[in-house]
Amino acid sequence: MSVQAEQSIICMAIRNNARMQDCDLEPYEFESWQNQEIFKVIQTLVNAGKVADLVTVVEALEDACPGQEFAPYLATLVEESWSINSFEQCCEIVRDDFRKMQAMEIANDLKRGLESGDQSNAVDTAIQQLMSLNRAGRNYDHDMRSVMAAGIRLVDQAMDAEGLLGVDTGLADLNDCLGGFHSTDLIVIGARPAMGKTALMLNLALAAKESVGIISAEQGHEQMGLRLISIEGNLDSQKLRTGGFYDEEWDTLQKAVRRLSAKNIRVNDEPGISISGIIRQARDWKFKYGIKALYVDYLQKIRATDKRMKRHEQVGEVAGLLKNLARELEIPVIALAQVSRECEKRPNKRPLNSDLADASEIEKEADEILFLYRDEVYNSDSPDKGIAEIDISKNRHGPTGTVRCVFVGKFMQFKEIAPKTYQEQYGGAS
Repeated sequence: MSVQAEQSIICMAIRNNARMQDCDLEPYEFESWQNQEIFKVIQTLVNAGKVADLVTVVEALEDACPGQEFAPYLATLVEESWSINSFEQCCEIVRDDFRKMQAMEIANDLKRGLESGDQSNAVDTAIQQLMSLNRAGRNYDHDMRSVMAAGIRLVDQAMDAEGLLGVDTGLADLNDCLGGFHSTDLIVIGARPAMGKTALMLNLALAAKESVGIISAEQGHEQMGLRLISIEGNLDSQKLRTGGFYDEEWDTLQKAVRRLSAKNIRVNDEPGISISGIIRQARDWKFKYGIKALYVDYLQKIRATDKRMKRHEQVGEVAGLLKNLARELEIPVIALAQVSRECEKRPNKRPLNSDLADASEIEKEADEILFLYRDEVYNSDSPDKGIAEIDISKNRHGPTGTVRCVFVGKFMQFKEIAPKTYQEQYGGAS
């Protein structure tokens, strides 16, 4: 079917050169070598502003392929070739058949690689090639009609989702400001140690209600498991670590474990993982599990591709590649980041963009920058005990500002502020 579609494309293009403006095919996507050469000549002539008719195409083919006879085939093709499909449909047929052949070649290469014993490399290569093949089918050139149609689709989606276009954060005020975490965005969450940024990340991942992936370069999956059980089960994290919980709490723990086990969350806890390793893992998760978001703990822990680069260059490369990954997989990437101790030297210790380690490189790549701050970490008599602030210091899509929420330390939970409930249960200010 592909060869017939190729012949129809050539026939229609020679009869009306203007059709080439609607064709984004490349010669290598044609199955027949003859059709490849003919289409290449037509493409070259049209791009040069020349007429591509039967005479000029045959002359150009004689120059490009000396010794090959194209005239009889081309004359028959132009006179007799026809199709019930439109030009655009024929182009789609050729593109689809080409991608099918490419996919079969990738599958065959994977089979040979597995048989040779190089399983890890064969699988990684196949996943990367399939992802590239998928991207090759996308159209990146849009007129204003398609741009407006895409914009209206987002408006419709926002209305249907009551304003939440992105991945749910679990915090209504944060959703109101950001609209959730949006696909293709790099979101950086910065904080000093002990503020609870890893706990916040886990709360966000659980709230997503989607298939998500977590890269944990900071702690192992065992410790992460304890934190998740504490969050999900309203169980004291210290008791979980020491085994000091009561018998009646065991049932609560088991129920939390069953709920968590059913969630589609993937975790990679490889120590010192490289940015290349993260990209491979994220592609694999996207291909196998369709992840809707990726959470990374934390940005400055990720190894760059070249250790010889200066530190700020390494961080810049990691941030840039995480942003590219978000665009490639069409998911939000939420990366935690360490904040320098310079903020602790100021009377107001709330971090600023400049406090991010290697700030300029991160700020350049991030679509949103959030800072987590809890005043009680520095002030034991703070009137805001149990309150966490999430400062939106950069937001490419909307307003900046500060969102306040409840932090329940013993459960590792971040919750929306409900004054009466909070005071009754936890005894803090709201």
